[in-house]
Amino acid sequence: MGIATKIFLYLIPLVFLIVVLALLFGGPASLFEKVKGAILGAKDYLPSFSVGLQEQKAEVSIPDEHKAEIANLKKTISSMLGQGKENCFAHYTKFSDLGEKGTSLQFKVENGKTFLTVSGGSGGKQVITDLSGEVPGMKPCVIAGAGGVSKNFFTHFIQGNKEQIYPYYQPVNSLTIFYTTSGINGNRISIPDLDLESHFDDNGWLFTPDGEQVCFFPTISTLFYRYSDSGIASDWLNEKGRSQSIPNRIAAGEPKQC
Repeated sequence: MGIATKIFLYLIPLVFLIVVLALLFGGPASLFEKVKGAILGAKDYLPSFSVGLQEQKAEVSIPDEHKAEIANLKKTISSMLGQGKENCFAHYTKFSDLGEKGTSLQFKVENGKTFLTVSGGSGGKQVITDLSGEVPGMKPCVIAGAGGVSKNFFTHFIQGNKEQIYPYYQPVNSLTIFYTTSGINGNRISIPDLDLESHFDDNGWLFTPDGEQVCFFPTISTLFYRYSDSGIASDWLNEKGRSQSIPNRIAAGEPKQC
C-alpha cells in the first residue's frame, strides 16, 4: 500500500470526527470553516509527499568519448563542403563501440535540409539536443546500392582505373549509425532507402563527389568479396589491410584528401 493511500485512510476518521464535533458545538454555519481549518492544520503533522504531480527529469547524456567522436565527425563534414572539394576523402575519428541501446546518430533530409539527431540516455531513445541539429550544406550519400555503385567506386578509386564510371555513389534521404548485438556485435549502418543494413567498419573515412554530398562507407566481410551492393570490404579502408587501400593510396598521393 502506497504512502498516499495510507494517509487518505487515516484522514477519513479524522474528517468524520471533525464534522460530528462541528455539528454538535458550532452549528451548520461554521461547519465549512472548521472542517477546512482542521484539514489544513493536519498538514503540519503529515509527511511531505507528491504523487504523480511532477516527474524528476534526469540529465540525459552520452559518454564523453562519443561526444568527442561526434564533434570530430561534424567538424570533418564541414571541412568537406564547398567548391574545390570534388572527389576527395576526409578522415574523422573512428567511432568506438556505440553500445547496445546506447548512442546512435541519424542523418535525415527534410525539406531540402539535412538534420543530425543524436540519441542516447535510457534505452538509447532520448534526443541529445546539444549535439543534434541542422548540418548546413550537406546531403547524405553512401558507397553502396544497386547498379554497380561499389564496383564502380572500387575500380576507379582503389584499383586506379582512369575511367570514371557512373554511378559511383548513392544519394539517400536518411541513414542511421548504431550498435547491435544481432549477429556479430558491433556498429552498423542502416539505409532505409536501400532496404540495407551493413557493418560499419569504415575506419573513419568519408568521401564527397561534389563538395555537397558526403558519403559514408557501409562495409562487408573481407572473407570472399572486395565489394558488393552492400558496401566495400573493410580491409580496403584500413592502412593495415591492403597495400592499395584508400588510406595507403592517399598517403602515396592519389586519390586526394579534401
